[in-house]
Amino acid sequence: MEPLRDFFRAFYDYSVDIAPYFLLAVVITSFIQGYTKLSWLKRFLKEEKTAPIYTGILGGLLPLCSCSMLPVANLINGMSRNYAPVLSFLVVAPVISPVTLLLTYGYFGLPMTLLRLFGTLFFALLFAYTVSFFFKKPRGIPLAVGGGAGDRGWKRTVGYLRENLIGIGKYLLLGIFIASLIKALLPPSFIRPMAGSLLSYPLLSIFSVPVYVCSGEEVPIAKALRDVGFSKGGALTFMLGGTGICMPTILATLKFLPKAMVLAYVLFWVLFSIVMGIFYDAFLWKF
Repeated sequence: MEPLRDFFRAFYDYSVDIAPYFLLAVVITSFIQGYTKLSWLKRFLKEEKTAPIYTGILGGLLPLCSCSMLPVANLINGMSRNYAPVLSFLVVAPVISPVTLLLTYGYFGLPMTLLRLFGTLFFALLFAYTVSFFFKKPRGIPLAVGGGAGDRGWKRTVGYLRENLIGIGKYLLLGIFIASLIKALLPPSFIRPMAGSLLSYPLLSIFSVPVYVCSGEEVPIAKALRDVGFSKGGALTFMLGGTGICMPTILATLKFLPKAMVLAYVLFWVLFSIVMGIFYDAFLWKF
């Protein structure tokens, strides 16, 4: 009975802690979706030097996971003269959104939230510009993108609000459920020897690849990992790796990106998640 009682206590605590941030994030996200048009992309993607910045910002505004971002990524790739814009979007989209940032703030505080935001944007642009320098894209005909103002507004916002409450909410509840199981069933004594070593970062990063989590779902699971003994940096490593790459994403990107670039994308995510976790524990662990 003790594990069952611990499970319900953890489930209640995690749910109460995060509920205000989730509701606020859903409102903000739905408003952005209701009033944002993709028609501006065609104009901004013509500016090759700054296009990855705009697509990175777009990725941070839309509530997309590592799978749901793929149709938009394919569209961006078809409209771009090089690979940098789509790479920037692919890195930022699954990791940053109003939902994930507010959930991260609710569970882990402002320093980790800011590191997740600005660290991801910095590394996304660094990766996008670097890789696109070595991989030249064949010239193609840019795709047109529609989306007029008439199909946007408060009605769309209300529709997205309902969709996000159900769509994101169910994955968040699943994440809280898994987190509560971890907290109730995994003894800290089992985790402590591994959690204190440098091996914990690559293990968490590699472990997160087959463990597919939707955007927002990873935060309560990372909180549980922290509660059973992993460091905050280790929790950050799991959040980044768990949302950044998964097997469906890897296979799907092979349809519109060169194989060598997809390999570079996977290796980047593993390295990026490890570096971010170690950086947090080395310099921000007191916060």
